[in-house]
Amino acid sequence: MTTGEQADSRERTAAVMHSTAEQLEVTEAALHQSAEASPEEESRQRLHALGDQVTAEAKAIEERAARLTAESAGSA
Repeated sequence: MTTGEQADSRERTAAVMHSTAEQLEVTEAALHQSAEASPEEESRQRLHALGDQVTAEAKAIEERAARLTAESAGSA
């Protein structure tokens, strides 16, 4: 695989990672919305905690995608 092909592959992978992170953010918003609508305090807390975990994972994916994009730019 040439350097250009590796950069293209990294860019495609980063794009999928960004898309995944965006989808997780939509899920996170739905979890928080569900938490607010829940009549039970325990359920609200669990849903908010899960939403927070999903947010953290989305941010971690975004950070990895950004590093991958930077590596791709550095090798181009």
